[in-house]
Amino acid sequence: MLLLFGVGLYLHPIAAWAGLALLLFLRLTKVHSLLLIYDLTDRAALRHVRTLATKRAHMLSPDEYGNISEETWDRHLNTFIKKTLVPEFQRRKIDHLVAKDPKRYVARLRTRMNRIIDRHQPTEAAVEFDDAMTGREFELYCRDVLHEAGWQAALTPGSGDQGADIIAEKDGRRVVIQCKFYNGTVGNKAVQEAYAAAAFQDAPYAVVVTNSVYTKSAHQLAHKNGVLLMHHSDLERLDLIVTSGAGTR
Repeated sequence: MLLLFGVGLYLHPIAAWAGLALLLFLRLTKVHSLLLIYDLTDRAALRHVRTLATKRAHMLSPDEYGNISEETWDRHLNTFIKKTLVPEFQRRKIDHLVAKDPKRYVARLRTRMNRIIDRHQPTEAAVEFDDAMTGREFELYCRDVLHEAGWQAALTPGSGDQGADIIAEKDGRRVVIQCKFYNGTVGNKAVQEAYAAAAFQDAPYAVVVTNSVYTKSAHQLAHKNGVLLMHHSDLERLDLIVTSGAGTR
């Protein structure tokens, strides 16, 4: 490049300087556009960091075998980039840089967003109960309580699990847990689901845990089928309870 510039400067000085100025302009324009892309990405990630952190916690939860797949989370970020970031890039007329090599740039943007999520959330989420939480958040809460109590606990994928929400193991004991975050009473259906899920998962212990109370018939059915009915405040003592023989099918 310098050699060509030197030759051009000797033969056509004005054209050489004009060409150099154009190259510098294009280079600086590209750098500015890249910096703008990164800035817009960072701002969007910060604006939605709580939602993104919650989504990532859900999608990167281990399955019942302890395996973690990042594919679902990567696809979610790709969708976020496509629907949230790309329209803004297009409005600023800088989307051509991403379009030139989408695989590389999307991977870079995913990395930036993951770093922002890492910086703006605690390493371990605090285990706190909230009356306004969703059913899925209640499952995460129960899983975290079990982790605090020394259990290996994993949320199930949500389909094909035959009613199991959490599968927990400790000291060779395998427990299937059905989580019910209700405003009303918990009835027979939850007991039936927990029993069927434990049978499907070959687990000797079946548990239903709720923030609410159980109907009389649910207590009767649970007693008949060896299903343990618990309030979430007792979940940290699960190992002591199952050791006593409660919840054994």
